[in-house]
Amino acid sequence: MILQKLKESTRRQHEDVEGSVDVMNQMFSLDDYKKLIAKFWAFYAAFEPNLPYAELKEAGFDYDQRRKLKWLEADAKVLGLEKPEAFENLPDVSSLPKAFGSLYVVEGSTLGGSVIARHLNQHLGLTQENGGSFYASYGPLIGPMWKQFGEAITAYAGDGSNDDEIVAAAVETFDSINALFKSDAQASVGI
Repeated sequence: MILQKLKESTRRQHEDVEGSVDVMNQMFSLDDYKKLIAKFWAFYAAFEPNLPYAELKEAGFDYDQRRKLKWLEADAKVLGLEKPEAFENLPDVSSLPKAFGSLYVVEGSTLGGSVIARHLNQHLGLTQENGGSFYASYGPLIGPMWKQFGEAITAYAGDGSNDDEIVAAAVETFDSINALFKSDAQASVGI
């Protein structure tokens, strides 16, 4: 099954991202959060326009309602961030297998987002209305929307003939996000 293969094949890269994005650290400050949102904004502003929306929809997955950029832009406005420079070390999403592999990472990150959103609310007072909408994302629909994605990627993967390309794209996406957090690129904070 493709989901299990993805989980096992990207375990190290997933752990690397979690180590780079230490939001749950008690010392995580509002300034740290602003830097984090700026980096995600740079990534999604470059990533989302490259997705093959029509092909994904034909394959049973509508990403259009799941776009993260709108939440990042709303958070950035509340937090006083200026538009970041485009992030260029993007994963290749030029084919359906590559897009599904990348979206495994993107959609999977929303699962942990609900836990992070609660933590950000408790420690920084952030809510969907005041800068925390990216992590709150789908709200109470996070579980059902992950299930829908899982069903779509499983149906698409079918006989497994695209598994290697899907997995390689997921690894590439994790590597891209890790490179993002190791880079100095970020939006500036307005005063």
